Amino acid sequence: MLYFSVVLLLLVIGAVINFKYQLEKLKEAHEEELRREITKARNEGKQRSAAVQWGKTIEHFVPFLDDFPIPVESVVFIGMPIDYVGFTDTGSKTKCEVHFIEVKSGSSFLMSKQKNIKKAIQEGRVKWHEVSVEGNYEK
Repeated sequence: MLYFSVVLLLLVIGAVINFKYQLEKLKEAHEEELRREITKARNEGKQRSAAVQWGKTIEHFVPFLDDFPIPVESVVFIGMPIDYVGFTDTGSKTKCEVHFIEVKSGSSFLMSKQKNIKKAIQEGRVKWHEVSVEGNYEK
């Protein structure tokens, strides 16, 4: 009986040691996979950030390209949520136009706010607001 108890105890101790060893191996493998995923995510983040910075830089030069829809001197850079607003034929009562221009590069796409603005413009939901303020002068 004592012999059986000792053998059983040794088997339990062996199983616990083996379990700890297997657990440690899994932990090391998981930590290595986690390190790889973190490195991958950081690299992807850097690439996306570089693409965004490239887009933000290049959008300032786009009005000087030949295929820009209106003359560069007719646009005002806004940046967000739409890049440019332009005005053509402002001297004409019938030909005057307002242009909203969004610049995209690479595989970028319109954000939902930009899609909403585009739809509002296409559906003619554009308003004119004139705000008057008193001047800063003494009477």
